[in-house]
Amino acid sequence: MFALIVLEEYLDIIGIMRNQAGRYECKASNDVATPDVKYVNVVVNYPPTIKKTQSSETQVGRMGTLQCDATAVPTPEFEWYRDEKRLSNTQGINIQILGTTTILMIANVTEEDYGNYTCVASNRLGVQNASLFLYSEYGPGTGRDINGAACVSQSLWLLLASFACLFFKC
Repeated sequence: MFALIVLEEYLDIIGIMRNQAGRYECKASNDVATPDVKYVNVVVNYPPTIKKTQSSETQVGRMGTLQCDATAVPTPEFEWYRDEKRLSNTQGINIQILGTTTILMIANVTEEDYGNYTCVASNRLGVQNASLFLYSEYGPGTGRDINGAACVSQSLWLLLASFACLFFKC
């Protein structure tokens, strides 16, 4: 008569962290047979964290590209917003999602395209967002301000004219 004894071993990971995800090995051995080895893949789910964003300095008429990278398990879903309006693939706008990266491309940038954009990464465990900027060489949130330059020029002329008036008693 044979007796079968089954021993069970457990590995409890209390307070598991995302860096503890991976392949774990369970090995059973005795002096009778070769060791038996089994592998278990441990998946740690966690909400999105935006790791990297890339704003873009773009000239009028060129392609503007904004990029947002996030980590999450399950893989995050992405959305892009301009002000309160959700953006989608339409004429002039192309949104690509490559795993944990999303890229917003704006073809033929105009003055009206400059400003703040929001990348939103979400999964069933949470949501995180980040602000990115499409801007000209004159700074974030601004296009080329020709009227502003003309306004400064006009102000200088008015100031000079005022001084001339004071000096010559206009």
